[in-house]
Amino acid sequence: MNPSISFRELSAGSAWNESVRRAMAISIIGYFVTNLLANFGVIPQLGQSFDFMPGVCGAAGVFSMVVSLLIAQYHRRLPQGLAIGLAGLILPYFVTWFWFRTTNPSASAGLLQLYLPTVVVAMGTFVALMLWHARLSNLTVNSLGGQLANDEYGKPKGSWEKATYWTFLVVGSVLILFLGLSSVRPH
Repeated sequence: MNPSISFRELSAGSAWNESVRRAMAISIIGYFVTNLLANFGVIPQLGQSFDFMPGVCGAAGVFSMVVSLLIAQYHRRLPQGLAIGLAGLILPYFVTWFWFRTTNPSASAGLLQLYLPTVVVAMGTFVALMLWHARLSNLTVNSLGGQLANDEYGKPKGSWEKATYWTFLVVGSVLILFLGLSSVRPH
């Protein structure tokens, strides 16, 4: 990463990738803050058996908000980005809350039943933000996709950077695999 290049000077693909990288790191804070707020009763818990669910919704919401604010900064559209970001922040929690109130999942509900509304909203918001960025950049989705595929900005170049990247990729993949296998195992 070249620190002499400002965020606004990046190509549209590089700006998108950099926004997503920053949002991933900041969304971790959304997980913990939302769980903390739910544990102290500031926001309602989604279910008595699922204390972690507000955090998942919070992480998805903070991710969407940060991406929208960074893209809005890139295009100098902060009021529009703030409105979109607030919608992206609130929507995952609201949809999941509504889902839990209408379906009343049991304490033994599977991950798909728990995460489905949050995942659908997060994916829809991600695609909508990407389309918004492509439109503001005067690009088609295909040309933005080509820029994203060819983007080298921020990728590890040194051997220690590559080793660190692959270590985290392998450890993360194994943890996700164990989490997935533990959710399908009969109790």
